Amino acid sequence: MPLRKLITFALTIPSIAIGVLAMYQNHVPVAIWGQNIGCLVLMSVISLLMITCKFNNTGNRYNQLLLPAAIIALMLTFANQGMEGVHRWISIGAVKLNVAMIVLPMILLELYQVLKIRGLTYAGVSAFIILLVLFFQPDASQLTGFAIPVMIMLSLNTRSKKIRFLITGVSVLFIVLSWIRLDHLPPVNYVERILMMVADMGGIWLVLGIISLAILPAPFILLPPKNAVSVSRYIGCYYIVILLSTLFGNFPVPLMGYGISPIVGYYLSLTWYLNLINTP
Repeated sequence: MPLRKLITFALTIPSIAIGVLAMYQNHVPVAIWGQNIGCLVLMSVISLLMITCKFNNTGNRYNQLLLPAAIIALMLTFANQGMEGVHRWISIGAVKLNVAMIVLPMILLELYQVLKIRGLTYAGVSAFIILLVLFFQPDASQLTGFAIPVMIMLSLNTRSKKIRFLITGVSVLFIVLSWIRLDHLPPVNYVERILMMVADMGGIWLVLGIISLAILPAPFILLPPKNAVSVSRYIGCYYIVILLSTLFGNFPVPLMGYGISPIVGYYLSLTWYLNLINTP
């Protein structure tokens, strides 16, 4: 594997390792932080296989089903009983999957393709449905992380100032209302407040933890694939926003905090990225 791919592939390790260490130091059960390690290993193997086999679903006849399937997966969260009126998860046995954290980066990729193939109306309606679902879950972090890059994506694909104003207005309205309508779930130390646990280990660990999180969007923003610059930066924007949102609300800290969903979602994005960086 070329050096650039190897370095990029390893970007997930520092944040997950620091989070696991913080959980271990604070006597969090191994059944909790062990899931992060297990998911890291599993997704690494899957991603390596997909990269080695040069997996690329461009032109796949099933591509057209990915966007509807992702939207349906988001809607299925309402079939779950939820917690205090919050519906973000699909339960598979004892494992709860935060669907948005898995599918939203892939939805951004698919919306970008749909925009080029089917046009602004189809992509705009799809984005509106997704924003509605995220609003009613409710999930201000994921909604904001999705709304901002989608707003930019759609606005850049129309010359009409009125349509741009409509896209911007609807997106901003959803964002504002989602932050007004925050859920009241109590934060979990090893999920939403994992950085506090890291800080308890010492100032140097806090600095390293922040750096480990800051580098996660870096390849998508700073070194995008030559043939997919825009959509790569949309994905990077998504990760920047959901990371920043943890400073303003009780939202999961991706990869560092407990939860396999953000690990799966990030590895899917990373696999797409690594398959393209050497594509002419």
